[in-house]
Amino acid sequence: MKILLIQPPIQDFYHTSIRTQPIGLAYLAASLQRYDHEVAILDCQTAQKRSIPIPPELSYLQGFYPFADRSPFKLYSGYYHFGMSWNEIRKRVENSKADVFGISSSFTPYHGEALEIARIIKEWDRKKVVVMGGAHVSCDPKGVLKSPFIDYVVLGEGEYRLPLLLKQIEGGRERDVWEIDGTGYRVNGEVRINPLETFVEDLDSLPHPSKELLDLDRYRIKKKRSTMIITSRGCPHGCAYCSAHLVMGASFRTRSPEGILQEMMECKRRYGIEIFDIEDDNFTFDKERAKKLMSLMIETFGEGNVELSAMNGISFASLDEELLKLMKRAGFKTINLSFVSTNPSTRERMRRPKVTTQFDQILGETEKVGLGVIAYLILGMPCQTIEEMVDTLIYLMGKQVLIGPSVYYPTPGTVLFERCEREGILPPYPIQWRSSAFPIETKDFDRLDIVTLFRLARTINFIKGKMDAGELEEGISWKEFFQTLKDKRNLKVQDRAEIEDEANVEPDMENKVKGKDKVKSYGLCGKDGAFTWIDLLLLLFKERAFFSLIKDSEGKIHFLKEEGSKKVLDSFFERAWEGPILKSRPSMV
Repeated sequence: MKILLIQPPIQDFYHTSIRTQPIGLAYLAASLQRYDHEVAILDCQTAQKRSIPIPPELSYLQGFYPFADRSPFKLYSGYYHFGMSWNEIRKRVENSKADVFGISSSFTPYHGEALEIARIIKEWDRKKVVVMGGAHVSCDPKGVLKSPFIDYVVLGEGEYRLPLLLKQIEGGRERDVWEIDGTGYRVNGEVRINPLETFVEDLDSLPHPSKELLDLDRYRIKKKRSTMIITSRGCPHGCAYCSAHLVMGASFRTRSPEGILQEMMECKRRYGIEIFDIEDDNFTFDKERAKKLMSLMIETFGEGNVELSAMNGISFASLDEELLKLMKRAGFKTINLSFVSTNPSTRERMRRPKVTTQFDQILGETEKVGLGVIAYLILGMPCQTIEEMVDTLIYLMGKQVLIGPSVYYPTPGTVLFERCEREGILPPYPIQWRSSAFPIETKDFDRLDIVTLFRLARTINFIKGKMDAGELEEGISWKEFFQTLKDKRNLKVQDRAEIEDEANVEPDMENKVKGKDKVKSYGLCGKDGAFTWIDLLLLLFKERAFFSLIKDSEGKIHFLKEEGSKKVLDSFFERAWEGPILKSRPSMV
């Protein structure tokens, strides 16, 4: 059969382009080719983007995102369609002459884009078979099959299930699909789901992903070709917010080191790939295995000949100095660690391993070996308080890490999702269940609180960057930093009447900022933007508010006060005033 596997475009405020390689579809393609199917991959998440209107369900976000903001602390600049247009996708679908279309639906908030592709296919030819898989399908298979544009769904791992399903379809034995676990279909209009019971135990039995079907020049980091590689599947941790177990299971299964190295050497020799992102659910769960694999990579490639990352995150619970040294020698420059929160009760409720003191120890060891760290905290979980989230920000501010602020998004099938449903705090539309929509509000915090915390994390990272560049002294407290800013500006805040008083604003500027409570207009930075960040931070100190920068028709910069949570900022400055700010990376990195 002729099969087209499709990764849909996405519509959102932002797009993490370096994480878009459809490695799952490449694995599926290789398995289908083994059964002599003719396979192609249509990756719709191309580099192109176009501005589109914000959907009505997300209209409440317009006050949070000043799209005309030119400040270094801005959040997003618009709402976009990232990837191929629907018309181009329609042409590609029709020209493919495929019999079966396999669509990936990886995240619930973007399921609408996957459904749109299914609609395009069925409107073109209702006889074409549409199969959908991916993380969202594993979380809500019945909901997916309610669409008349979907014929079948595949749950969990698809490398064996999809070929078996196609065999039944090709042989005209659709009624025998019930024999395949982890599949869904309709019988006389009734949705039926065969429960997911099995996972691939022998990962070495799977062929290497068909990377020749991808445009590898699209997946570059610093102009070097990169790819994702999976060395294990499954995670036994069972974190309350994570759905990985629904797709890959809770049992930790590994590939042989020999098979992993063979794939890497093939990628390097055949495709010129120099950067490998290990996308395991829990790469270092078996610490000794990870050490052995790193040692073999050093033996095979030498030191500094490949670059490694693990953007999906690494658990600090299974790290030690020996493993970190090996990771550094094998090609890691930075590691992504999931920290979540300083609050022990939150970590316990989220089923997170280890405690803060052990995280401190790991940070000391990463500094010794010269590895940079991106430490991820989660903002906006239903069990959190403002004070807890502020304390976590302050803790990471005082460590040599780059802060990764992750806004919690509810995922069907998880413990935390069920809690959101029980407590009646789950937004009504799945499109709202995305990080950029700040989905959850509780009695302890609202969306504006989380937006403000997110902005604070961005601001702290900016300051850390200035310290990395040697423009600011490392280790100063916020109190000392305030004085440093005033000295750099060579002005005292109380003397700056131009900033303190509301300026007369031109009519066109009034239209742009209609509905804002206060406009501060000041042409201090001129047309070159000099010293803008200093002024913005001084205003943050003075007014306990964030300001955006709006440029008028004459090129003057206007400071525009944005919506923010005074409660969050007051708590932060009260708790952080004497606290140190450290660089984002050790000096040797």
